[in-house]
Amino acid sequence: MSFMEAWWNTLSALQQGLALLAIPATVILLLQTILLLFGIGGHDADHGETDVADDLDADDDADGAADTDADADTEADIPAHDGAHHAAGIRLFTLRGIVALFAVGGWLGIAMCDLGLSPALSIVIALLGGVLALFSVALIIRLALSLQENGTIRAKNAIAHTATVYIPIPPCRTGSGKVIMTLQERFVELDALTDATETIPTDTQVQVLSVTDKNELIVRPLVTK
Repeated sequence: MSFMEAWWNTLSALQQGLALLAIPATVILLLQTILLLFGIGGHDADHGETDVADDLDADDDADGAADTDADADTEADIPAHDGAHHAAGIRLFTLRGIVALFAVGGWLGIAMCDLGLSPALSIVIALLGGVLALFSVALIIRLALSLQENGTIRAKNAIAHTATVYIPIPPCRTGSGKVIMTLQERFVELDALTDATETIPTDTQVQVLSVTDKNELIVRPLVTK
């Protein structure tokens, strides 16, 4: 008789039922952790506070939502997800949360039975431990999402700010040059046009007036008085 068989036979009927929940959940939890270490399986983290039912619709809506956002805002770069937006709420019943509930609750119930507690009390403690694990996972995911940097650079946020010409900008919108500036706490390089009648040379300070549909900045030279 193997060790596992001997161990299984020592369990009561309640413990065996709890083990049937705890063992698969623990295996899944370990696999999730290993995949996450290798950079795989981060989808659940990105949607940490999304209901399991909502996850089923996520793939169907992703393409349409991305197209709508692209048309609605003038952006230099549009990411797939905004962690800060998702972190605004907290949802409990995620895949990771449910797995943690079964894993923690199952093993805790088995341990309580081993300590000689009654089946009813063991189940209550197991449920409390599982729910605590569920809340803990939800809070950890929410914290991770709130710390997630939003990499979206919105060109329209550059309006009224100053920049430095990096590549000369041809006059009267006959061509585009490039400017460099600090935007949303990042140092970026953006295409720029001008209505000025003369070429704006490199290292000239300019002010952003507006943004075109192609995310090109409309700039004018700064007049120093």
